[in-house]
Amino acid sequence: MKILLFGSGAREHALYEAILKSVLIKKENIYFAQTGSFADSQIIEFLDYDELAKKALDIGIKLLIVGPETPLAEGICDIFNKYNINTIGANKYWAQLESSKSFAKQFMLNFNIKTAKYCILSDVSEIENKLKNFSYPPVIKADGLAAGKGVYLPKTFDEAKVVAKEFLNGKFSEASKKIIMEQRLFGRELSLFSLWDGKTLLNFPPACDFKRLLDNDMGENTGGMGSAFPCELLGKEKESVENYLRKLENALKHSDAKFCGIIYSGIMLCDDDVFVLEYNMRFGDPEIQSILENFRGDILDVFIKMTQGRLNEVNLCFNDEPSYCVVLASSGYPSLPKFGCEIFNLDAAVNHGVRVLFAGAKKIGNKYYTNGGRVLNLVKCGKNALFDIYKTANEIKFDGKIYRKDIRLR
Repeated sequence: MKILLFGSGAREHALYEAILKSVLIKKENIYFAQTGSFADSQIIEFLDYDELAKKALDIGIKLLIVGPETPLAEGICDIFNKYNINTIGANKYWAQLESSKSFAKQFMLNFNIKTAKYCILSDVSEIENKLKNFSYPPVIKADGLAAGKGVYLPKTFDEAKVVAKEFLNGKFSEASKKIIMEQRLFGRELSLFSLWDGKTLLNFPPACDFKRLLDNDMGENTGGMGSAFPCELLGKEKESVENYLRKLENALKHSDAKFCGIIYSGIMLCDDDVFVLEYNMRFGDPEIQSILENFRGDILDVFIKMTQGRLNEVNLCFNDEPSYCVVLASSGYPSLPKFGCEIFNLDAAVNHGVRVLFAGAKKIGNKYYTNGGRVLNLVKCGKNALFDIYKTANEIKFDGKIYRKDIRLR
């Protein structure tokens, strides 16, 4: 069997390592659509998705697995399906659950899925009037894709006005020409990942991620600085989550959602009730890194069964001990990360039994250099995993290294 993996970050590195464990594939039959520091297999060059699909067909690729959100929003799965190549990823229509927050809000409204009170606006002149709907400074969200950076939690109404104006004036280009103002919720935030084959919703236990740059949830919002898995659900929390997931499955069935892919529900547990903060239509980064480190089974076999509409036959199994992911980022992230700094002492990971996943790193010869905001992910599963990860994080060196010291189960 031959597969194509789209993406080049730590999420895709984690998927690659998990797929390599499968008895169903050989390393030389894994192809990549983008170059990554971990990708030593074949790279397929392409100008557009149609050319990529044609080349994939000629090579004999049977399955496309999409990591990031942008190709999903641009319809890559629709194009590959046209060539009868199976895909793990939402079609363009259902990718709107992530690429348009207003679309997602309407979906929730249609199926009585609880979410925060909100309003939608697209004109700077509306800001003052819309803010009157809130008793507490609302969360400001870009409607479209903003690489995980399009959410802002202002502390005052004056700050909310400034941020809303920046967004609408094009801070995130077209993605923020329309924005959501949303009531801020307080509670326990969790990440729920579900597999969907068009008939069955199969759910992972919840994970938690750490979106703020600095310890104690301080600093700027980021794509994620770490994750922990699994998070225990207590009492009524478990019942509420299960009720929500049944409601989501029924909503997808009622909508005749014909795609094969992933749904991420970012939820807040408020007084043991579930409120949906957002949807993503792919595995979250960095949550999936800690989940896959914990997973026991053949993930490629799961994906194949998904494309065959057989998720009802799959049982997801995990280790008894928790797993963690800690992100090493470059100074200036998320706004202006520092590039080109040599990374030293990667062997520390081997010494402590920690897996290194490459994200914003570039390999030149036998050396690695920073090449993005989130540079490396350190992952491990086990009783002392967090201790070993932090020893490794301290020993790996590059100029401007930053990471959170408080990643944990919560």
